[in-house]
Amino acid sequence: MKVYALLDVGGTEIKRRTVSEDGIPIDQIMRFPSKSKADSATIINNLSEIIRNGNGMLPECVAMAFPGPFDYENGISYMKGIGKYDSIYGKPLRCMLYKALGREMPILFINDVEAFALGSAATYDEAGKGRCIAVAIGTGCGSAFMENGKCLKNGENVPENGWIYNTAFRNGTIDDYISSRGQTRLAMKYFGKDISGRELHRMACEGCLEAKLLFTDFGKDLLDALQPFLGTFMPQTLVLGGMISHSFQFFGKDITEYAGKHGIRIIIAEDTSALIHRGLFHLIQGGQDA
Repeated sequence: MKVYALLDVGGTEIKRRTVSEDGIPIDQIMRFPSKSKADSATIINNLSEIIRNGNGMLPECVAMAFPGPFDYENGISYMKGIGKYDSIYGKPLRCMLYKALGREMPILFINDVEAFALGSAATYDEAGKGRCIAVAIGTGCGSAFMENGKCLKNGENVPENGWIYNTAFRNGTIDDYISSRGQTRLAMKYFGKDISGRELHRMACEGCLEAKLLFTDFGKDLLDALQPFLGTFMPQTLVLGGMISHSFQFFGKDITEYAGKHGIRIIIAEDTSALIHRGLFHLIQGGQDA
C-alpha cells in the first residue's frame, strides 16, 4: 500500500498526517516541535524524522505546506527576520531532504493558506463552486482567491499570488491589524498589556466588557480590510480559518451583516490543519500546481 506524508509546517509546530493513496487517514494528526529557530541541520533532520513517521519507514510521497515567502516550485524558503526558519533562507530544501532521507522521492511544497483553500474547496460544496476567498487569521493574515476550486495567483481583481497581507491598511498593512499582532495592539488599548487570544476568548465568554469591545474593534478592522476585495472580486463564499477565527462569535457581526447584504456565504473552519492536510492530498493528486 502506498503511503503519503502530509506536513503542515508552522513556526511553532509541525502537524503531520499519514494517508493511503486513496486519502484515507492511517493515523491521527500528530504534532511535533518545528525547531524553526535552530540551525539548518537541526531543521532538516527534524523534518526528515517527522517524514519517517518515527519508525524509519519512508512514504511514497511527501507534501508540505509552508508559510511564505517561499519558492514553492524549487523548494526554497525566503523567510528571514520574522522569527522562524532564518537558517534555511535560500537553501534547496528538497535536495537537503533527499540527503537526510537517504533517497529521492516526490516532495511537493505549497503555500499553507493555498492548501487550506484547496482543502476547503474539497470539503465544502459552496467553496468549490464559483468564486471564493479563503482567509486564515493567526500570526499573520494569509489568503487565497479561488474560482471553481482552483487557486488564482493573478488576474482581474486578484492581488499578486492571491495574497492580501502586504496591502496598505490604516497605519501599516493588513498583516499588522488582522493578526495576533492586531489583537496585541487592541489588548494594549483596552488592558494596557498583551493578552493571548485564547485568554481574550475566555474573558469574552465570561462577559468581560473590555474583551468584547476589543473583539468588536477587531471585527471592524476585518471588514474594512476585506471589503475592497469582497467588493471587486465578488465571491459567493468567504472561508475563515486560523486560531483567531475561533472567536468569530465575538467579532463577526459587521462582516456577517455585510455578507448578508451582498449574498456572500461565510464558512468558519472548525479545524484549519485538517483542511490543510486535505489540500495537501489534493496537491499530490495533481489537482493544483504548487
